[in-house]
Amino acid sequence: MTTFSSWARAGATLALLCASVSFTTPALADNKGTPAFDAFVKTFADVKDYQVRIVTHETSDDGRNVQDRTYAYRWGRPSFVRVEVVAGPGKGGVASWSGGDTIHGHQGGILSMIHITSDINDARAVSLRGDNLEVSSYSWEIKHFQMQPGTLSEAEGPAVDGQSTTAVTLEVTDPKANKNVSKDVLFIGKDRHLPLRREQYVGATLVKTETYKSIKLNNGFTPDDFN
Repeated sequence: MTTFSSWARAGATLALLCASVSFTTPALADNKGTPAFDAFVKTFADVKDYQVRIVTHETSDDGRNVQDRTYAYRWGRPSFVRVEVVAGPGKGGVASWSGGDTIHGHQGGILSMIHITSDINDARAVSLRGDNLEVSSYSWEIKHFQMQPGTLSEAEGPAVDGQSTTAVTLEVTDPKANKNVSKDVLFIGKDRHLPLRREQYVGATLVKTETYKSIKLNNGFTPDDFN
């Protein structure tokens, strides 16, 4: 889970979220899946909601700008997301989304009483690499690996928090259409068939990692749990 340009940095509101790229995909690339990726898709089909702690490290393409954050991330069908920054810049900021083009939230600290509504891709509401709050979800990752034109492969992955993984790699056909990211890797746990880490590369340079911790599935969340 899995990460914003900074409500903090833009001097507005919410200092939020982590994760991934905000871009327009073509129709359906229909990338050929791999056994580990297909197992992830099958497992996630039975997930009604989940919560996870996402630890992120993100840099600009040239490595000059860096953002480290930890998020409490909550997702529910069909398209509910709630994110809180629990460590790093913007700590205490919260954003909620229920589909569509707008998000609701507040920043941390003394301004937490001021609630705002903003476009999901507002410059103040995306991460260092231009990622909005939807992109860290498992749902978005599945669509991304299926729809972003490229080639999928898999290989033995490293242990993540002591758990064995399979590395599923998407080699992107046109990085310029993917925020310059040329390679996207999901490290899928062999036990529960869910991603435990995600890495993104610009050429040979690692520009983003998301590590998913304390994953809890099917908690019985209601819409009120995403406010």
